[in-house]
Amino acid sequence: MATINGTPGSDTLQGTFENDQITAGAGDDRVSGLGADDLIDGGAGNDTLYGDTGAGTAPGQNASPLNLSFGNRTANTGNSADAGDSVVYRDVATLADGTSVWGRLVLVATSDDKMPIDLTGGTGAEILLNRGGGSRYQGETATFRLEFFDPATGNPVSLNATGTFVDLDRDSPGDQESVSIVASSYTAFATSAGTSLNVTTGNGTVNAAGTEINGPSDQDAWFSLEFENREFIEFTLEARSSGSGFTLSGQSIGNPLVTSLPGGNDTILGGDGQDLIFGQRGADSLDGGQGDDTLDGGDGDDVLVGGDGDDSIFGGAGMDTIVSGAGNDRAEGGFGSDTFTFDAAGNHVIIGGEDADGSDIDTLDLTGVDRSTYRIIPGTPEAGRIEFLDTQGNVVGRTDYSEIEEVIICFTPGTRIATIRGEVAVETLKEGDQIITRDNGVRPLRWIGRRDLNRVELAHMPSHCPVLIRHSALGKDAPRRDMLVSPNHRMLITSHLAEVMFGEREVLVAAKHLTGLDGVDSVQVPAVSYIHLMFDNHEVILADGCWAESFQPGDHSMAGIRSQQRREILDLFPELENPQGLNNYFAARRLLRAHEAKLLTA
Repeated sequence: MATINGTPGSDTLQGTFENDQITAGAGDDRVSGLGADDLIDGGAGNDTLYGDTGAGTAPGQNASPLNLSFGNRTANTGNSADAGDSVVYRDVATLADGTSVWGRLVLVATSDDKMPIDLTGGTGAEILLNRGGGSRYQGETATFRLEFFDPATGNPVSLNATGTFVDLDRDSPGDQESVSIVASSYTAFATSAGTSLNVTTGNGTVNAAGTEINGPSDQDAWFSLEFENREFIEFTLEARSSGSGFTLSGQSIGNPLVTSLPGGNDTILGGDGQDLIFGQRGADSLDGGQGDDTLDGGDGDDVLVGGDGDDSIFGGAGMDTIVSGAGNDRAEGGFGSDTFTFDAAGNHVIIGGEDADGSDIDTLDLTGVDRSTYRIIPGTPEAGRIEFLDTQGNVVGRTDYSEIEEVIICFTPGTRIATIRGEVAVETLKEGDQIITRDNGVRPLRWIGRRDLNRVELAHMPSHCPVLIRHSALGKDAPRRDMLVSPNHRMLITSHLAEVMFGEREVLVAAKHLTGLDGVDSVQVPAVSYIHLMFDNHEVILADGCWAESFQPGDHSMAGIRSQQRREILDLFPELENPQGLNNYFAARRLLRAHEAKLLTA
């Protein structure tokens, strides 16, 4: 493992093709990990960190294929360019909004400084090596850098684009034109399916050499490069004895055979400051830390943690996990089935993203969030909002979500059940726990059951969608927080009107029959879980400060649970296997029918 340390200033650091540990330190640093699995710590400062490749101080903008057009140059070095000489080309690339990007072509170095080099050779061959030089310079090389900039300001522009070299020839054995690239600067290369090029890789480089004489339109002699987040690219060209012409044509290979260059599974820590962090290829772990950061996972199944601050988080391709923290974050999943969650409340925007074929399942996972600290306001099946609450129930943060196929809200996990130990989250209850009941004091819990319904099941059984009972919808602080219950779950209603109508002041009413009340609504959700609590008798228990029934194994209730759970109940209560036993397990209160409940809620 290579260990690379920065200085207290603003450093530019580059890793190796091994597993690197790079510590940039203070200052506004730029770090590229290159290949393998790297650990990169940006430290304090506004850093730009790349897991694999990169040479930009901003996220790359999508652009057209690179084009060195003969008519676009603004200067001519003649036939005697030396290292450090350059020429500017207009309209090297065009952004999606039509903005033109210019390019500065710089001769970086040559293997023989006597070799004739022309940076503006002519149409179809903008770069000429060894013009009239003869066999003396056969096989010599020159390295170039093409820098991208905004012509209006002169500032660098970071691009995501391709560049295609055409007409790579070979006149005779050992006398060839070739293009070599350092793999760390590119994400992929491509040839035609029937390429005549000899493409080799090794020692962190890719080389494409001609094997026959071709014309400029013969795509079997084209070599295409793909890159991301680059303010410049570098490439090395090899000369043949009869002179060699090279150009970036602005064209693309039809039906290309693309080879992705390997990326590592990197861990990147932003630290303090406003950082730009790019995981790129591989399954990466990105942590923005303090400050307003931008995180881009790129390809692979990544984990992206925003940390504190107002962060912009992009999952990219793959099955990513995105964690929003304190601050106002914007998180987009991109392609693939992604999972979103929180480690702190904030004002967030979450966009799941949609694959072209619609097959992705993006999930908002709230199972690790205390149920008492938020409430869900459903909208459409794939959109809604979450409100985060303080201990007094005041809204202290909000998250709007869209293009989310599943919300794991788990009706009961997080719901507080009154026990002799105080209020206890229902998911921690065990059979035998002592639960406070309205009628019979403390009673032992005999059985716990659970049924999970996913998006497909709810689509086929919409009558199973839950009912949302908002805070205080059934009375002051009843419930104390928004709660979801199954449509057939009965809630205790206490009123003088019930006594007048039915002769009993307290009645049990199914949640689906309470939707005539303000704050009680049937809602569409992508997924839900229903948990059943059963006692020796039908009981009324306190959940989230609201009285509700326990599970009653009537005919309909027993039919609505799975066979294994039904068998568990019958093992505990064998008398329930016959009609008389079911009749003896009588209801704790009068159960109102739909038309009766309608009179009560009108």
